[in-house]
Amino acid sequence: MNVVRKITFLITLITIVLFSLTARAENNQSYTLDSLIKEALASNPEILSTKNAFDAASARIPQARSLADPTIEFEYDRITADRELSGNPMKTFSVSQDIPFPTKLYLRAKIASKLAKMAYENYQAKERDIVSKVKSAYSELSLIYKEIEINKENKDILDQLSKTATTRYGAGQGTQADALKSQVELARVDNELILLEQKRVTAQARLDVLLNRDPKTDFGIPLAEPAIQFDQTLDDFYKLARANNPELKAFAYAVDRGQAAVDLARNEFLPDFNVRFKQMVDKGSAVDGAWAGMIGVTIPLWFFEKQSFGVKEMKSDLEMVKAEYKGKENAVLFEVNDAYARAVANKKLVELYETAFIPQAKEAVSVAMKGYESGRTDFLAVLDSQRMLTEFKLEHYKAILDLRVALADLEKVVGGDIDY
Repeated sequence: MNVVRKITFLITLITIVLFSLTARAENNQSYTLDSLIKEALASNPEILSTKNAFDAASARIPQARSLADPTIEFEYDRITADRELSGNPMKTFSVSQDIPFPTKLYLRAKIASKLAKMAYENYQAKERDIVSKVKSAYSELSLIYKEIEINKENKDILDQLSKTATTRYGAGQGTQADALKSQVELARVDNELILLEQKRVTAQARLDVLLNRDPKTDFGIPLAEPAIQFDQTLDDFYKLARANNPELKAFAYAVDRGQAAVDLARNEFLPDFNVRFKQMVDKGSAVDGAWAGMIGVTIPLWFFEKQSFGVKEMKSDLEMVKAEYKGKENAVLFEVNDAYARAVANKKLVELYETAFIPQAKEAVSVAMKGYESGRTDFLAVLDSQRMLTEFKLEHYKAILDLRVALADLEKVVGGDIDY
């Protein structure tokens, strides 16, 4: 019996431990950039809004190519009955249908189709915009965590320097000013850490809003992103933007829609038709041979004021859209140029910080520390060299952030992911 109790106790203990570990793992879950992007694509309200706009535009296509609803009429005529002295009223049922010239239905459906394609490209453009913002926000949050880490490392070093300066002052080998300077520098770092925490909360909330989450949700420390390497040229990005930019494609569809509108305006010179069938009834039954049929045709009699100016209006709209398309193309290529220039410049800066500035600053700190310990260098030189190393590290990660933001902007404007 005791053995059974012991086994039961061990199983319960193991279950509790496993549950605790699972819960802790869930609380410390790391969110990858890809998982956040997928969540944003599924949950962001702006994306959902443009998707619904596309669905609504798509639903207008079958409506545009459909005929108008037929008209069913019932006629109860005592006037004619009294005139014929029969005493029985005439009862007739009739059905009529307006039928536009067939090409008009085709062109109306074509215009609705182009509008739906424009709505789809707007939906794609919004997706690219939100993905770009998520990447930028994620990189910004990563930078802030790096800045906090660097400042904490700097604080630890400064704390050691402060203790050394205080010890040297107590031993008569240093000055009180050195000890005070170290305390002032520590206070400056503490102040910076407070500001960084405020920036972290703001950046976290910005990312939460993009994911349609509560702004108080904390993701924890973002996972490290891989190093950036890209070798595409500016011409490569120009070609990608011309072919894939969603906003540019939407303007191209707008030009097609404008041309279809011109064609429809020209078709308004063609007649429409009306077909009607009428059947007389008596005592609830159709009277044999008592029916009538009719076909009507509209005549565009006032074409010189209506249809002619309708064509002129649509032509002007088409030329306006073509000009807007060209302006949008120029704007897109400018955005490509700007983002590419920022990416190239920051890529060079990152390489310089990694290969020259930071190694040299580390060497300067090492030399200053050795000189201070041997009494050949004053304390201010140590502080300056340490401050320079910290600033180089911060600027290095700032350049990485700017590089990632530039690449995110490039992906947005070219309408697709970039290999880097």
